[in-house]
Amino acid sequence: MRDTQSVVYGLVACIPFSAALAAEPAPTSDPEEPPIGGASIVALPVNAGSGVIRYEATFFTEFQPTTALDMVKRLPGFAFEPGDTTVRGFAGALGNVLIDGQRPTSKAVLLEDVLRRIPVSGVAAIEVIRGGAPGINMQGQSVVANVVRSSGDMSTHAAEITGLFAGDHDPGVGLRLESASNIDRLSLNGTLNLRDEQKYGDSGTGELIRRNAARDVILASDFETDWRQRQLQASGSAEYQGQAGLLRINVGGTSQDNEQFDILTPRTGVPQTFDSRVVTNINLDQGEAGVDYEHSLSDALTGRMLLLQTLEKKVITADSIDAVNLQRSEDEAFRGESILRSSATYRASPAVTIESGLEGAYNFLEVDASLTRNGTAVELPADNVKIEERRGEAYVDVRWKVTPRLASDIGMRYERSTISQSGDHQARRTLSYPKPRMTVRFDLNPDIQLRGRIERTVSQLEFRDFASQASLDAGTINGGNAELRPENAWEFEGGIENRFWGSGAIVLSYMYSRVSNVVDLVPVGQFDAPGNLGSGTREKIAFGLSLPLERIGLSGTLLRFNGDWNWSKVDDPVTHESRRITKHAPVGGDVLITKEFPSFGSTLSLENSYSKRETHFRTGEVRTDHWDHFLRLYWDWTPKADTVVRLMFNNFTGRPKSRWRTVYDGTRASGEILYHEDRHIDALRFVQLQVRRTF
Repeated sequence: MRDTQSVVYGLVACIPFSAALAAEPAPTSDPEEPPIGGASIVALPVNAGSGVIRYEATFFTEFQPTTALDMVKRLPGFAFEPGDTTVRGFAGALGNVLIDGQRPTSKAVLLEDVLRRIPVSGVAAIEVIRGGAPGINMQGQSVVANVVRSSGDMSTHAAEITGLFAGDHDPGVGLRLESASNIDRLSLNGTLNLRDEQKYGDSGTGELIRRNAARDVILASDFETDWRQRQLQASGSAEYQGQAGLLRINVGGTSQDNEQFDILTPRTGVPQTFDSRVVTNINLDQGEAGVDYEHSLSDALTGRMLLLQTLEKKVITADSIDAVNLQRSEDEAFRGESILRSSATYRASPAVTIESGLEGAYNFLEVDASLTRNGTAVELPADNVKIEERRGEAYVDVRWKVTPRLASDIGMRYERSTISQSGDHQARRTLSYPKPRMTVRFDLNPDIQLRGRIERTVSQLEFRDFASQASLDAGTINGGNAELRPENAWEFEGGIENRFWGSGAIVLSYMYSRVSNVVDLVPVGQFDAPGNLGSGTREKIAFGLSLPLERIGLSGTLLRFNGDWNWSKVDDPVTHESRRITKHAPVGGDVLITKEFPSFGSTLSLENSYSKRETHFRTGEVRTDHWDHFLRLYWDWTPKADTVVRLMFNNFTGRPKSRWRTVYDGTRASGEILYHEDRHIDALRFVQLQVRRTF
């Protein structure tokens, strides 16, 4: 019955696509009306073919970008996704931006940093690929951007200095050095980034209020939190273009220290009060090296091989003291990943491309965790473990441009992995999953495109969930769960995109997901731990808008909006009632308004990042972390072609950051509320001054 419902939901999601096939409207060749007020639209994009919109570098001139990242974030109808470098494997970790038709080969170096080290002078154009294009592997994404680099010799270097200031707090400082050179067939890139700053957006003062079930105040304290981070990051890459092959080599490393203080101070005139202090230190060291070689075997056949190695060590220590307890937690985790991936791409015809490949990976995580309370060790389940995974995946994709207006991408992946655990717990199991996928796009006309997707996805297990972890700042202890299985889902998605006014775009999509083995919090002994709850659902509506306002008389003004609304449902293991899946945020998005002042070489921008809310359903409490809207106003000034100055006013509304708890007398099934707790701060307002010089 559930499988039938899944198919029905999928068909409903793809109704717009089906309707498009039923009626093909006659193409129109009417010229676009001139904008109101006579203001011209600068550097209109070029349609390089069905499904691809090409923006030449001149399109971005009025925005005064300095790097490829600035240009990507100005693409109409495109929402930049940096990817998730914490997931295992190669394909699933990458974002939605390609460089010369290929995804970057690094996982340790963020996609933002890869794009930032490509100067504007090194970009010939950026293509927005909607629904697929010949020779491009979309990896299941509906839209990707492709940065097309300039050819020819060049050499560009840049230095960037950043200062952050927040009243009487210590200032923060950042220094970034970049170098990029093309010499004949050789390209070299390097970046050095140093930062020493207080995390102003997560620091501030507030209060903790605790109320009983009748909402009477029973406890109150003042609360202050301060975060500080020091980071050194270096990365480099080299590319050599041979007669028939392209060799890429990349290395990178990061060293990061974080220090967090959470302080509760007593109040007078209240029934009870807290006096406590939690100090948390997080030290992270990470390194990566990779080699990627692509070889043209013939005009139609290309082979590629990738070897990638990452290592990471993370040490978390926390000390907590209050009137009753003196606690210390230590958590040391050492992990690594080795990936070998090979693929072959065959252009059978101008309309058909076939790609197949194999990926093998070895992952490991060693964890040593401990917790003491008043000098006595607290027994934790799975506090000293080693988790290993040997995983293989084979795949084949067929990309077929059926007609000039209709294209499809049909693929099958098969994954098999063996996960073993040693140490405090011994476990071993082998999992295998077929993962079919089909995407379809149809162009109603040059401006309107319909897209549909049906795919079976399998999430990756977070190895850290196999071992116990204590968090004194959050006041929680999560037990490890050796029986955890990955959740998998059938996803059905339909969307429509409409391009207008040259650089305007509207994108609307709906996704329904039927999930099995939902990963959530479950009771394991006396602790909560990640576990599987059975079946559930997720739904998402996403809306994006890029609106140039020239036609209403506001020349050089652009409004961008990206938002998503999310619903989910699963049966709770404690109350046995339906509820939202843990940590599934109900809403997200951002709004950006930009005004250009060409005669002053300036740009003024106002940005609002939507509030975020994540709820955790533990055995004896419901906990919600909430971040309110974050507003920033910034002014970019280009006094000379090689110099950019940015003045940014961050969080000028002082957004609240809150943690809400409802704690029960026993389990949530009892329904007897012990107390409600609201701990919040007003995050610091701060000013950022940044100067970037290219030479």
